[in-house]
Amino acid sequence: MYNTGNGEMVVQLKSLDEFKRQIEEALIEVDELKYSIEFDGDYMQQSTNLIEPLEAELKKLKVEVEAGTHQFGGPPLEFMAIIEPLPLAFIPFKYLLQVINHAHQHGVEGCQQLEERWSRY
Repeated sequence: MYNTGNGEMVVQLKSLDEFKRQIEEALIEVDELKYSIEFDGDYMQQSTNLIEPLEAELKKLKVEVEAGTHQFGGPPLEFMAIIEPLPLAFIPFKYLLQVINHAHQHGVEGCQQLEERWSRY
């Protein structure tokens, strides 16, 4: 993270390897969320519908990045429509997914995520 000069904190992914590591970390987080749902199903029920599409899209993204076929730019990743309305309590790694989405949309050298946006959650 660094300060942009106007008080905003920014995360910037600088390489495809870093992007891939973030995707791998998100997949680990998805697995942990699965275990949380199993342990405390009632409280985590809202997260249940998120798991399958999120995991599938992250796995697809990882394969594309590894193969060098991922096309940066374009619309947000599909899981963003699912996670945006969810509170952080239901998806504690929401910020990580936002960073991945931003990198997908803007490329890794231009991957910036304003800390200000994170603070709303």
